[in-house]
Amino acid sequence: MGGGSAWALAGFFATAFFVGLSGALMPGPVTAVTVAHVGRLGFWTGPQVFVGHAIAEALLVAVLGLGAAAFLSRAAVTGSIAVIGAVVLVWMGWGMVAEGRRGALAIGSGEVAQQSVGPILGGFLASVTNPYWLGWWSTVGLGYFSMGQRWGLAGLVTFYVGHVLSDLVWLSALALALAKGQRVMSDRIYQGLLITMGVFLLVMAIGFFVFGAKQLWTFVGTHGGKVRCG
Repeated sequence: MGGGSAWALAGFFATAFFVGLSGALMPGPVTAVTVAHVGRLGFWTGPQVFVGHAIAEALLVAVLGLGAAAFLSRAAVTGSIAVIGAVVLVWMGWGMVAEGRRGALAIGSGEVAQQSVGPILGGFLASVTNPYWLGWWSTVGLGYFSMGQRWGLAGLVTFYVGHVLSDLVWLSALALALAKGQRVMSDRIYQGLLITMGVFLLVMAIGFFVFGAKQLWTFVGTHGGKVRCG
């Protein structure tokens, strides 16, 4: 792999990390599982919930890698996915900015009761049963997967590691904040994170749209020429 490709792959890793972090910051089932167990397990709740979540994502990425490579190699498919992913990123980013202006971390909320499953299994089940998670992977995640195919297996591994590392960082930080108290992560800090990640998603949406438009233009140009020759 040349130096240019290595730097491009490093950039791909960074964007996978920050886009993953943007998704991880939004409150959801995985956050709820962390809140439910932190009183008993403390900081180590975060890494354990992460393990269950990462297993679910590894299985999904493996399915994509084994069965979707040929399908995703088509310019029309990768372009369409990237454009749809851009729309989803705009929706998510705008929602995060709005949530950041009024949201709160709600540390210590009494809504989550004692869990009947452990943090690892809880993290797994909270992921695979979450429609938001499935929607993210069917649009934004699939768009990233398709773009990473230019590096082959290295691109797939880079995307997965960058993505799940963001989950590990956030869930560990959240568990630490919950264990140490709200003085570690105030509502103001959390709101600032949401707004920052929301703006980042809006910027990433532009990149997704440009990539998708180029792919679709390539497809139209290639197949348009075939039609004219016929």
